[in-house]
Amino acid sequence: MSDSPTILDKEAEELFKQLGGIEKREALSIIGEIAKAYEDEQAKSDPYRIGLIELVQEICAGFLHHKFFKERHTIQEHINRIAESVSKLSEMPNHDGQILIRYRGLHSSEIKPIELDYVISFGDLIVTLESALTLARRHQDTHAHLHARLIEALSVFRANNVTTFFIKVPQSSEEATGPLEPSMEILYQYYQAVKEDSTIVMTREGKEVQVPLICDLNDQPDPNLTMVAGLNDLDMASMKTLLQEVDEIIKTESEDIPLCDITNTFNAIFSIGRFKEKYTKPPIEIDNVKWLMMASDQEILQKQKMQLINTVFEKFGGASQEAIQVINTLYEGDFNSFSPYDVGVSLLKITSVLEEIEARDKGEDVENELLDNMEERLDPVSDELLEDITINGDMIEASRPGEEPFTARVHDKIIDLVKFFKGRSQTRKKLIAIMTESVTFDDHDYDIIGRMFEIPVEEAPRLVENIEALFDEKGNFLRSSFEARIPEFAKYGANIFFFLWVYLKEMKQQSDRIAFLNALQFLIAKLEHPDEGIKTLLEDFISNPTEALPSDRNAMVLANILLRKENWEIGTEIEITPEEVLLVEDNINEAAIGAATEAVGQGQDDFIRKVETIHTETKQWLWGITGEDEALSIKYLVSLEREIYIFLSILNPPIAMHVLRNAVQAYGDPRGQVYGLKKSRDNLNTLVTLLRVVVRALERVGTPGDIEALRGIKDKQQEFLRRKDDPQFLDIMTRLSHHCDKAIQAIERRAQ
Repeated sequence: MSDSPTILDKEAEELFKQLGGIEKREALSIIGEIAKAYEDEQAKSDPYRIGLIELVQEICAGFLHHKFFKERHTIQEHINRIAESVSKLSEMPNHDGQILIRYRGLHSSEIKPIELDYVISFGDLIVTLESALTLARRHQDTHAHLHARLIEALSVFRANNVTTFFIKVPQSSEEATGPLEPSMEILYQYYQAVKEDSTIVMTREGKEVQVPLICDLNDQPDPNLTMVAGLNDLDMASMKTLLQEVDEIIKTESEDIPLCDITNTFNAIFSIGRFKEKYTKPPIEIDNVKWLMMASDQEILQKQKMQLINTVFEKFGGASQEAIQVINTLYEGDFNSFSPYDVGVSLLKITSVLEEIEARDKGEDVENELLDNMEERLDPVSDELLEDITINGDMIEASRPGEEPFTARVHDKIIDLVKFFKGRSQTRKKLIAIMTESVTFDDHDYDIIGRMFEIPVEEAPRLVENIEALFDEKGNFLRSSFEARIPEFAKYGANIFFFLWVYLKEMKQQSDRIAFLNALQFLIAKLEHPDEGIKTLLEDFISNPTEALPSDRNAMVLANILLRKENWEIGTEIEITPEEVLLVEDNINEAAIGAATEAVGQGQDDFIRKVETIHTETKQWLWGITGEDEALSIKYLVSLEREIYIFLSILNPPIAMHVLRNAVQAYGDPRGQVYGLKKSRDNLNTLVTLLRVVVRALERVGTPGDIEALRGIKDKQQEFLRRKDDPQFLDIMTRLSHHCDKAIQAIERRAQ
């Protein structure tokens, strides 16, 4: 903590002034009817998001007694308000019992400077300054202050060097908050006691009891250990004996203690059986390094990660904001969201950590942990960003528009990584150009190809020859040549799959795309790790959320293949996934399901935007606004929507029901907008066939809440038929009605 916990430093005050009027500006938000419905659905959790912000503000106002907060309350009033907030949050369904406020320090924007890049998490809820702004706008009439209050609270955290604040939440409001209130009573006096060497007094059974200010084994005051003393009625001597005993156990029996709990004595106390049973653990933890290493107590901490993080702390003088920025850059950083200048600064700081590892002889495992994470961060960096970073000997040069170029000496192992990815960018362009032109590869290219595909460099020319053999002199795809080489390609796994996917996207002729799509099925059948392939496809699909691309349908067709262990489509010519796939139950590839669920979960807002974009393109085509691009015909757009609905019903991520229900709303009413457009009648069969797929998807994953909508589709059958007097359309509607019945029966069976 700072010496003056009740006064913001000038820098923090300046931050507050800069951000004070931010809520007057426009906030970025999801738009469109599907996305708006998704946003409305998400808003159901807003009371808990609001509760989190108010809790954080109350904590800062109380235990830091900050001048920004005009309302003055007694300690007991603050404690009561916090206990009430925690009790209300405990009512949130399916929460994990953990509120964690954690400094991240990764991203800076107009809405949020890097100094205030904190993340508040509770179960699946995540709150940041950006989301708080959206929240405040959504509840302008009642909670317009939310964003400003969070700026105030996080400024207090920042000014007082608080990097993590953890609260254990009861599983329901019926459970007592237990030791929360006495912990807060101690905490509210702790910082003043440190500053003034004063006494902490708490009330126990109506009597005032003194609580000793406890220092850790490095003789530094520790709020968590002080709360342990107060909750367990331990005097200074008893705590000193306990800490020495725990320290001895750590030194002699550390293999019996989880890695995350040997980071400090406080954690170790509650990992040692006899102490864990004997002592009450505070439900609040402040600046516990464990929460900088892990996002949840469900995570398993690896030794190398712990050692690397400790090395960063040694280099930057403890768990400072600068140290945490470096750690989170290594483990979470998205360099594509950085400017070239910021990438250069990050590489310089990481160089200093690598030099620290060497100087202190931390070992090869720790060095590899750093370099492996650097490779992960650099791997997805765009060609454009790489072009803005220049290597000159052992110097990195990067620039930001309007500022002096950044130049610094960087460790040669970091230089080697940057060189590889810059070289890979150029070699990859050559590999793609094979389709349309004669390309010459040199030894440097072959070296990069060897690293890219994880093969000996002497095998690289053979791989290039195999790729060149896939295309004739005019760039046409040769399917027979591809199929003859599948056993060789399969050796390269997800690496070759990525390149073949890029070729598929680049192909101009539809006949080539269809032939390549069908040929890829045979390769997929031989992939040992289809989860890596599906991750590539979904990240690519989500990466352009505001465009419907000719490659999107192929991405979803291949994703639907990868989700399953065996595919009866193999050996047949397909452009779309057979409807019968919706009946799949046991033929599921769990690894691919896991990878797809993670990819969709991480990008679910963009996935919703993508669905919105595709559905909007469909309506515009029917309206006659678009339609010149043959690659985005109504047949293509409807089949793309169809693939998405099949994919979501197999995967069934949290957003699946939202998308499917909105599809029922859009296509399930003959009086709906989509059926009244200029070209709708000519494409009625296609639209109702799409509706049938949606109904069958609900047969697979629907809930009792969907039964009314399914019955509504059946009830409107005559209205549908009045739109078109045609035997084929009558047959389509009859089959639709049949599948509505089957879906209702399946949902009712699941409900029982």
